[in-house]
Amino acid sequence: MTQALTYALMLAFFRNEMGFGGNNGLTDFKDILGYSLQQDSTKIALFMVTGVALVMSYIVCRTVISSRLGRVSMAIRDTESRTRFMGYDVDGIKLWIFILSAVIAGIAGALYVPQVGIINPGEFAPLNSIEIVVWVALGGRATLFGAIVGALVINYAKSWFTVEFPEVWLFALGGLFVLSTMYFPKGLIGFVSEKIALLKKRSKPTQESDKEATA
Repeated sequence: MTQALTYALMLAFFRNEMGFGGNNGLTDFKDILGYSLQQDSTKIALFMVTGVALVMSYIVCRTVISSRLGRVSMAIRDTESRTRFMGYDVDGIKLWIFILSAVIAGIAGALYVPQVGIINPGEFAPLNSIEIVVWVALGGRATLFGAIVGALVINYAKSWFTVEFPEVWLFALGGLFVLSTMYFPKGLIGFVSEKIALLKKRSKPTQESDKEATA
């Protein structure tokens, strides 16, 4: 339903009579709060604000997950019907999480447009939602930090492919999703964590044997 509504909005905003620029979208952003977007100082300030917004969003999401609301949300994710039968307001909690994610997405969009200088209805395309799923799958499904890592890796790959091999990008995106599902089921963060745990496990017997030899 969410994807269908998004696609319907995309088709509506492509119509010139909507007043949002049709195919071209909204363009010619020159300043923000009186500061020129062409100045390096403004670009650096926007970049820093984006970094702060990312950190704050991470802290908020981490706080939510660590709270009772987060635990109930994970219970809804795993067994929605059982959580509902236990007396929790499943619909209200899902709505609250949806609104929180919408607020974070709105802040991200408000910071994205001044830095890019253009926004068109193509941003409503369902492909963008699919890319977010790949971010999480590649970075790590069970971690918040994994989604950040996945976003950085995928967007860097997208920037490179769209310049060097634009016609290959969609195939590369699908390939990344398939490979991450097959060979990195816990994502890059999970893979690195497993390797670190394995190294610690291997080094522990060595440390114990050294202690015994010293004794």
